[in-house]
Amino acid sequence: MTPTTTTDRVILDCDPGNGVPATDIDDGLALGLLLASPRIRVEAVTIVTGNTHRDVGYRVARTMLEDIGVDIPVHAGSAEALVEPSGPWAIRREENRASEEAAALWDGVDQPRNFEPAHRYDAAAEIVRRISAEPGEITLVAVGPLTNIAHALQLRPEIAREAKRIVIMGGAFDVPGFLQELNFGIDPEAARIVLSSGADITLVPLDVTIRTTLTLEDIARLRKVRTPLAQYLSATTEPWIRYCEMARDLPGCRLHDPLAAAFLLEPGLVRTESCSVDVQLGGIVRSRPVRWNADEVKLATGIALPETPEISVVVDVDNARLVDLLLDVLSQDDAALHRAADR
Repeated sequence: MTPTTTTDRVILDCDPGNGVPATDIDDGLALGLLLASPRIRVEAVTIVTGNTHRDVGYRVARTMLEDIGVDIPVHAGSAEALVEPSGPWAIRREENRASEEAAALWDGVDQPRNFEPAHRYDAAAEIVRRISAEPGEITLVAVGPLTNIAHALQLRPEIAREAKRIVIMGGAFDVPGFLQELNFGIDPEAARIVLSSGADITLVPLDVTIRTTLTLEDIARLRKVRTPLAQYLSATTEPWIRYCEMARDLPGCRLHDPLAAAFLLEPGLVRTESCSVDVQLGGIVRSRPVRWNADEVKLATGIALPETPEISVVVDVDNARLVDLLLDVLSQDDAALHRAADR
């Protein structure tokens, strides 16, 4: 499969967990996909607390980039949400990692090494610096909680129109059993700020990403590729797939974040719809997005619809094409990675 031609320059804002027991590895797959594509230029990686604490995510990103031989700036960002207390989310994050069964699945997998950001937590400022310096050139791909992006917008609201676009993985409109989705749940206020910013936004919600699957058979194909990137991702992804099979009774792992990255390479993988989206901030529906089309609302008695700019929302995906694209790009030689290192 040949991806659609693109010249996107990207900042990836993420919360990676490769190598950490019982922790999703989809950020690493998304980063690998972007790095391996010769049509994408990854300018920087910024780290936020979410799937992992910011400091752990920073170590994961630095370890991955060092292991695959790519020198790209990594900037640590927010450790805390704008408003949401971090305690309950930290407890949830750490509970499964204490499991002996989970630890056994990661036996023999290298843990992220001890890189420190030297007390520089400047992700939001770096996002502003790069986007404002070259308006219309840089795409933000945000696959963690949106705290760093919200801080960047608070520093300089103009980046909403200066960014080429923002692609976001987050939110759950109507997923059975999910009152919350992790990225929006950890920082609902940030999600609301970003979605209402007026930027050119494509939202990839949980409603669609739960229709994606990467299996052990898929990883076996990647393991045969003898590049540092393919070896790193196959080694860190396999235990996560086995964990999803064991703990979640799934046939593989979901490709939440890789779908957001793949959208840049092959927009035809998905179907989108334009609508307005707001994020609810109170009660049992806190962090849940709600969508509407102003021209189609039939009943809103006593409700003042906010003048929220329309965004694109992904509503369907072709999983087979997504997996083929992911594996095809990750199975290329490492020439694209060398080009990334030379930038």
